[in-house]
Amino acid sequence: MDGPLFARLAQNTSDIVFKHFATKPENHVMIIYDTQCELSRNLKEAYEKALHSHVKKSFVDFDSHPVEEIEACAGSLHVNDVVILIQSLSFRVSVYRWRLELFDKGLKVGEHVRLSQILAHEIPNYVSCLTYDYLHTQPLSQKLEKLLNETSHIKVECQKGSVLEFTSRMEKPVINLGDFDTGKVKGGYFPVGEIFSEAKDIEQVNGRVEVFAFPGEDHQMVFTPKPFVVEIKNGYVEDGVFPEEFQPLVQMMRTENPDGKIPVREFGLGLNRGLSKEKRLTEATAWERVAGLHLSLGWKHGAYLKKFKAQKELNQRYHVDIYPDVKRMWISDTLIYENGKFVI
Repeated sequence: MDGPLFARLAQNTSDIVFKHFATKPENHVMIIYDTQCELSRNLKEAYEKALHSHVKKSFVDFDSHPVEEIEACAGSLHVNDVVILIQSLSFRVSVYRWRLELFDKGLKVGEHVRLSQILAHEIPNYVSCLTYDYLHTQPLSQKLEKLLNETSHIKVECQKGSVLEFTSRMEKPVINLGDFDTGKVKGGYFPVGEIFSEAKDIEQVNGRVEVFAFPGEDHQMVFTPKPFVVEIKNGYVEDGVFPEEFQPLVQMMRTENPDGKIPVREFGLGLNRGLSKEKRLTEATAWERVAGLHLSLGWKHGAYLKKFKAQKELNQRYHVDIYPDVKRMWISDTLIYENGKFVI
């Protein structure tokens, strides 16, 4: 990584520690990392630079210590201390998400995951999307939240003219801007920047979208050379002509419902200006923050499930995000998105 890019990464990691987590001098910061890919090594070095003057810190190489020893190290931390996990794939510590166990101890936790899936030419994009942007995303999310709470009509227009409409009230929006000091949630994946909701009545979602990206079976993004159409009728995906890589996902999602239906769930608005159709990431978790729209398909989604009484007992296994090639979006009569950016 060249000097200017590394300097920017060091600034971004400093902002993660001292702005996103509001770390104080008395808080210990523990960086648990591996060195299996270039980006994980770069991030570890960037955190070292960012924490140069911070007294209470430690760096733990995940691959050089038994899991029990690493758990003991994290277990020695105190409430409001910070743990940063830098993972070429994803650390396997327990059958549950380790981050949630650390949350239960009162720790603040940030994760960089599946870094090995980010291609070499995408590393500048990853550095860009870690930029602290709260002064932009916070007022933007407030405006979007107000609109989503008041609306009963959302219109999405795609580049080639396809239109999707939500003619339902929306669920209470969930926001992730990385305000991990004052927010209810004390950590999560980086990059950050998202607000999402869902139709209270998913049967009031109808129309067509032109999809240019979706995650493959290997959790890596597939960017199609030509967008394909997904038709949605009364909240469920209709049969259609899909790319070869998308067909197995459709079949998997159909197995979750005795009727073979695939519901449209999350209406997700990524707010991260470091990512775009041109500035891509192959790793699916990070790419989800891209400025624009994603829709989730399938029953597996932790939020808003209570309203689906008949589906509570389903074995929920699949959650697939699709990315429409959006030209414009409206919430009620307010134009919120045009030409690749939010305009409110």
